[in-house]
Amino acid sequence: MSIVVQLEIVTPEALLLTEETMLVTAPGAEGYFGVMAGHAPFVTLLKPGTLTLGEGDDAKRHVIAGGYAEILPEKVTILTERALSREQITMQQAKSEQLEAEGKLAALQPEDSLVAFWQLRLDFALACQEMLNTLKV
Repeated sequence: MSIVVQLEIVTPEALLLTEETMLVTAPGAEGYFGVMAGHAPFVTLLKPGTLTLGEGDDAKRHVIAGGYAEILPEKVTILTERALSREQITMQQAKSEQLEAEGKLAALQPEDSLVAFWQLRLDFALACQEMLNTLKV
């Protein structure tokens, strides 16, 4: 049995990443969970948050906009609308996106079909800011 798991991050536009790692930590709808090689298969809903490959100072991080994860013993596939690596995110961009989403949400009625879209954008922007703030420590 392999000691690494193959991670793929897939968006509607492209396969963004394929990489081997010893540990994947993902933001599940019920809370963060970790996957190592040999994990039992399952499929789960993801919420916006930080996806981490590896652990410690060498870990690579991406913010994902929720989606789904398929876990197999030697492969993890993340299906998401949007994902950005740590290097692609700036605090200015994340705050600007937050303000835009908050403005749009304030102008919408709760039953409006665009509420879910703008709420996801807001949650993604907040997840970006949280990751940047956490990594400053």
